[in-house]
Amino acid sequence: MKPKRQTDVTIVGAGPVGLFAALCLAEQDVTVQIIDRDWIGSAHSYALALHPATLSMLDELGLAEPLVEQGQRITRIGFYDGKTQRAAVELEPLGGRFPFVLVLPQSKLEGELEERLSERGVRVLWNHQLLAIEERAEGGVGCELGRLDRVSLGYPIARTEWIVDKRFESNCSFLIGADGYHSFTRRSLGTRFEDHGGAESFAVFEFRAPFDLGGEMRVVFHENMLNVLWPMAGARGRWSFQVEREAPQPDRAPDRGGSSLETLLSSRAPWFEPRPAEVFWATDTRFERRLTEQFGSGHVWLAGDAAHVTGPVGAQSMNVGLREAWDLADRIGSALRRDGTPKLFEIYQSERRAEWQRLLGLEGPPAAGPEANDWVKAHAARLLPCLPASGEGLAAMLQQLGLRWS
Repeated sequence: MKPKRQTDVTIVGAGPVGLFAALCLAEQDVTVQIIDRDWIGSAHSYALALHPATLSMLDELGLAEPLVEQGQRITRIGFYDGKTQRAAVELEPLGGRFPFVLVLPQSKLEGELEERLSERGVRVLWNHQLLAIEERAEGGVGCELGRLDRVSLGYPIARTEWIVDKRFESNCSFLIGADGYHSFTRRSLGTRFEDHGGAESFAVFEFRAPFDLGGEMRVVFHENMLNVLWPMAGARGRWSFQVEREAPQPDRAPDRGGSSLETLLSSRAPWFEPRPAEVFWATDTRFERRLTEQFGSGHVWLAGDAAHVTGPVGAQSMNVGLREAWDLADRIGSALRRDGTPKLFEIYQSERRAEWQRLLGLEGPPAAGPEANDWVKAHAARLLPCLPASGEGLAAMLQQLGLRWS
């Protein structure tokens, strides 16, 4: 066992939420250690949709403008039944410095965050894994970390596996688990990841668009199945089709030729013309609806997909996760300066649970006012997770549809 390391905060997971939490802490001169079990960032950079409120938050750290220059602005969300528009939300009337949703590759956001962290002397410890957590009686958290290495195994058929090459101990005042759906941090806390049903599978295609898709995100209902068209920068677009699959098929070869996309377009959106010129990337993925029973305790806390997951259309889980990182970093900074104030974290716990119970529709769907049309009234529960917003922004979007919280 190597000698112990000491830091104010250890963050597990170097996705957008973990990196943002690290930066928010570093900006307060809090010492941070951030680890991730991956060798480096993901091989394919998924497209992200950043909410207006998220852009405002990033702007406070000087990160919004560089990202806006690289992304695609969405100023309108159209809801369609087939090719017929049934409702729409206009983002520009909502006001604010960023009256739009920004679509860009995940690597762009992560790159900006890593660069800013590097300027503050914080580097991600890639291929490092959290092996154990122990809350100390005297306060703080003891961690066992492992450095991973790849080895070749097997005869006569060779295979490569990751193994723990070295182990070392690390002490910290707080630990943030931003380690995603399979969170080791959450499992170490012993909290349930409650299943709220309604898992959805999607076939996703990114393609070259031989035309201007404009600034409209289209949510298309077809026989009660969701289909979503996202414009992207660089003359690209993305179609996501809800499909009836029990689980994703990660080993399925991506459809570079576009035949599966053509089949789905022919049945779900035959009006979509001209057809995509080239499919860059395709995959199957599955989204569940889950919420952690507890967001943490003592000196160990969760943020992002480690604590909640939901459908992909409104990009709510990641954006709310970024706000959780911001909030949690502020509370930890205050606790370190004041030598611990447990009430700060009781509030974090209660506010986060309350927000996600509402976002997941556990308190019922939004109520329809007299201005809501019949189609909106019939689809109110399904429209809620399709809106790219939370908090006050979500309430304003619901109002445009004639919906409001009960």
